[in-house]
Amino acid sequence: MCYAVNQLSQVMVRLTKLYWKVTKNVLRYLKSTSQYGLWYKQIEGMKLQGFIDAAWAGSQSDRKNTLGGVFSIMSTIVSYYSRKQISVALSSAKAKYIAVIQEACEGI
Repeated sequence: MCYAVNQLSQVMVRLTKLYWKVTKNVLRYLKSTSQYGLWYKQIEGMKLQGFIDAAWAGSQSDRKNTLGGVFSIMSTIVSYYSRKQISVALSSAKAKYIAVIQEACEGI
């Protein structure tokens, strides 16, 4: 679901009939699954883990880096994100460094 919303948000400026149809399908799916949820029990030794990755110059149109991250508690994913970075990194090392900073901010 996060991936679909991320991809749709990148084309919202120039929305075509096809993307509008996909957007309506996503909204219908969200409406039909609104009663679902997650329950967590407090367990000793529970820890939050975060993982990140960055694709250097991942976007063909503007050469911006795409970064993604996921947080999990025990083995359950509780947060996921994927977005373009604001700036264009000149190397893959800088793209990873920016992603690590973003992950730390997201975790806090």
